[in-house]
Amino acid sequence: MKRFQIILFPLLIGATIMSCKTSAILTSNFESETIGNLPAKNIPGDPSGDAIDYSSELEPRIKVTASASAGEKALTFSEISTPGLTAHNQFLTFKGISTDFTQPMWFLFTATHSGTGERIMIDITDGSAALISRMYIDQSGNLSLVTALPGTEQAVGNIGAGILHTIIVSLNLTQKKYNVTVLKSGGNITLTDKPVLVDNILAYANPARPSLHFRFESGASPDRKYVLESVSITKKRP
Repeated sequence: MKRFQIILFPLLIGATIMSCKTSAILTSNFESETIGNLPAKNIPGDPSGDAIDYSSELEPRIKVTASASAGEKALTFSEISTPGLTAHNQFLTFKGISTDFTQPMWFLFTATHSGTGERIMIDITDGSAALISRMYIDQSGNLSLVTALPGTEQAVGNIGAGILHTIIVSLNLTQKKYNVTVLKSGGNITLTDKPVLVDNILAYANPARPSLHFRFESGASPDRKYVLESVSITKKRP
């Protein structure tokens, strides 16, 4: 069982079961992958059609590794020096299946960060060009949220290096709002009713392929890493 499921167990007890029908838009836990290899771009298992996308130039920074949890696997995204990177080919993207983007949905991932180097940028989009949310985690674990484009930021808390954390973003596009919850030891972080970064709902694709994107800011560091244990996008409240 991957760690975000363990962390979320107390929430599951009190959650209202909205539907027994699967509502998965993307599910990736790397357990069927081979340690030392790149992850398959077509994610195995259900749902059919979800994908991981990355450029050939970015490949040296991406590797399936052993998880800190015995017997499990993870995906390590590092900031090692890599030739050929530009402003446009540095994104590690998890792209969900096509879905009605006006329905409420949840984006979840469990990870740890380590090493000294640049900030990790985390974007949530419609899978095209419309940005919903952007956040950063720096080497010291300071978490900031972009509140207005191009770059107005709000400091919202800290996720210490090596601390396993689950970030949950719940989106209600029709209300143009989203919530952020960070589950971690030492105190959770909760943000509510944050406005989406593109205010015009018509700018978002619908149907869309909801996506999570990870990118290090420009630079290189031999030990800076973001290790993903699992990634999920779903229409069912976790």
